[in-house]
Amino acid sequence: MTTARPGAMWGALLAALGIVSLAGSVQAQQPGAGQPPRNEQPPRAGQPPRAGQPAVAADPAVVAVLEALERAGKELQTIYCAVSYLEEDQLNVSQKIKNGTIMFKRAEPHPMFLIAFKETLSDGIRLADKEWWLFRDRWLSEAKSKSTLIIAREYVAPGQRVDLFDLERSPIPIPFGQTKREVLDSFAVRLLPPRPGDPPNTDHLYCVPHPGNQLSREYKRLEYYVSRDIRLPVRIVAEEAGGKKISVATFMDVPADAGVKPSTDLSARSVNRPIPDEAFRLPPETQGYHVTKEALPPPGPPASAPRPGQGIGGR
Repeated sequence: MTTARPGAMWGALLAALGIVSLAGSVQAQQPGAGQPPRNEQPPRAGQPPRAGQPAVAADPAVVAVLEALERAGKELQTIYCAVSYLEEDQLNVSQKIKNGTIMFKRAEPHPMFLIAFKETLSDGIRLADKEWWLFRDRWLSEAKSKSTLIIAREYVAPGQRVDLFDLERSPIPIPFGQTKREVLDSFAVRLLPPRPGDPPNTDHLYCVPHPGNQLSREYKRLEYYVSRDIRLPVRIVAEEAGGKKISVATFMDVPADAGVKPSTDLSARSVNRPIPDEAFRLPPETQGYHVTKEALPPPGPPASAPRPGQGIGGR
């Protein structure tokens, strides 16, 4: 069995979470949401840096934003915020919006997160569908009310440690916590000027994966709108490699009063709040759902060394 990366989810949640990213009802009302800037050609993806060599010289303004993003990612311990996730199907000309919340906690040996979508709009029609994504104790559990099914997938083998912040190698890449070097090694990055519809007081990074890396096979572009106040992404746009789907996720503060629509701004109020481990569980309403588990295959025997005179792939 091969365990796939949940790229479509994290592409705008990243990616996380894919963890964990961002724009929905507000952005959906604006024409051209998630489209490349008008009168500008998308940046050309340069050649990836050679091993041991620095990345292609980056704009100092880009470097400053990435360094601030790196510092904020290191300081981030928890986040609890609202998310509005927009998915546009360019082929079938359809649109789906999911509204909910995200909880994330840095923990050992692996981080934990819970994404809960409690409202779904499909081409403007409100659906009763709910879904949850929980990562805890090496397992990613996906629960959906429509099917009353929970699929638990093992992403990390017992005793193994995986860096979930590694954008290219992680099975569940989380969209913050990367270093400046990791970003520049993975993308050609450009800082775009503000334009109508951008989240206020943000820096807009336009990222094109370098040809040939894992991210280039999944995404045509990623855009990060980084808050100048908290230095974390408040909106992420992801276009799939084939150009058929564009996902946009916006992070907002969870309102203090239930039933009140979230603010359009993510602030420090959502960051580094105490969150108990017990909060990272599927809700009681999923009790009674049918559970399917997909464990990792057992490790195979170590590969034998080639016999003398026999190269790899030789006869």
